[in-house]
Amino acid sequence: MTPRIAAAPRPVRPRRAGVLLCALLVAGAGDAATGAPTAPERPLPGIPVFEYAHPARTMPPVLPGEATVFSIDNGRVHRTLTLRQLKSLPAVRYRTTHMQLRQDYTYEGVALRDLALLGGFAGQDVRLAAANGFAATIAASDYMNYPIMLAYSADGRPIPTLKKGPLTVVLPAQPERFHRGTYSAAWVWFAERITPAP
Repeated sequence: MTPRIAAAPRPVRPRRAGVLLCALLVAGAGDAATGAPTAPERPLPGIPVFEYAHPARTMPPVLPGEATVFSIDNGRVHRTLTLRQLKSLPAVRYRTTHMQLRQDYTYEGVALRDLALLGGFAGQDVRLAAANGFAATIAASDYMNYPIMLAYSADGRPIPTLKKGPLTVVLPAQPERFHRGTYSAAWVWFAERITPAP
């Protein structure tokens, strides 16, 4: 499934983050019980509409002994999520070639835009950290305008460690610049945390 992307999106500037966050919250208020974001029901001015594989679902509680796999930290609030909780958030799905593996997969996961919204820092550049100590910054103008995702499945199956899983940042096939050397660092393997960029 090809993501629906505006031909020439207007870049989102970090200084507009407060206005943008309010607009996103109004258009996609989220689940009242969990605060999970939902897909906006109508396009927002200057913000492309993403095609979602499924909307937000009721976020399940953490089961006894269930491992957390990802965290969202805005400097004041630290939120952890299990894999089941990640899968309850709105999901995007598309086919793309993994830049390092040089293999095509249909990935499914959570758009970074929705994770940033959940963390209260949508519209700011974000920092993705990996379990191996690696970290990369992704510009707001990229993740706000394109469905860059934190993928948890490839071709309908969990992503094994040898294929850069269990959570890996994936960029869509277009624009082509996402698959060139300057974007190599954005494909974060073994991802475990998102924060606003310093």
